[in-house]
Amino acid sequence: MDKYEEVLKILNEIYNLDFNEFCANERYLHHYFSKLIQEKNPIIYNDLTKCKLHPEWATANQFRVNGGKYKNENKIYIIHNNGTSGFIDFVLGEYNYPLIGIEFKSSKSWNFQSIVFDYMKLLDKSNNIRTVISFSIIYREKGLSNKLTLEKINETICELKKRLNGRLNLNRKFLFWIVEISLNSKVKNSWYCTNLDKNFSVGIP
Repeated sequence: MDKYEEVLKILNEIYNLDFNEFCANERYLHHYFSKLIQEKNPIIYNDLTKCKLHPEWATANQFRVNGGKYKNENKIYIIHNNGTSGFIDFVLGEYNYPLIGIEFKSSKSWNFQSIVFDYMKLLDKSNNIRTVISFSIIYREKGLSNKLTLEKINETICELKKRLNGRLNLNRKFLFWIVEISLNSKVKNSWYCTNLDKNFSVGIP
């Protein structure tokens, strides 16, 4: 099983959990994932060269001076040479040229701007990551009366293309996965995208 399949297996396990209440802090999801992925990819905190799991990976720092920099202007994230580094929740593999980058989202509502920013960091040519994944969970406490639609979800792809423009990496393997959960009825909706030209599809990757 390669690293991508390892990650996908864990994400499917998370998807199949019996959710009884809203996860009050996204960090719980981070730590839950970290515990499972470290069974085969342990953090070695005293030797960065041997460590294969890196949390809060900076897109630009002293090692990656040409990495992606971003700026929040009027609550919209844009690429900006005088901006600051973005941070990716986890990367797997070599620190300076990771195999996989993973972003998580856990919220009670659809946060369009935040999700677009995650997609920007993951598919920016300036960020040297070979394969990228975004996994988002939206909890609905009062059923799915305000449920997401494909049209609304696909707006993120249109906006991603517009904001990255020439910096959009069209050759990078990626998975964008969005899950919507009704805590009352236990109904789950799932959409995923692996091809920007085909947008999102209903289903489980």
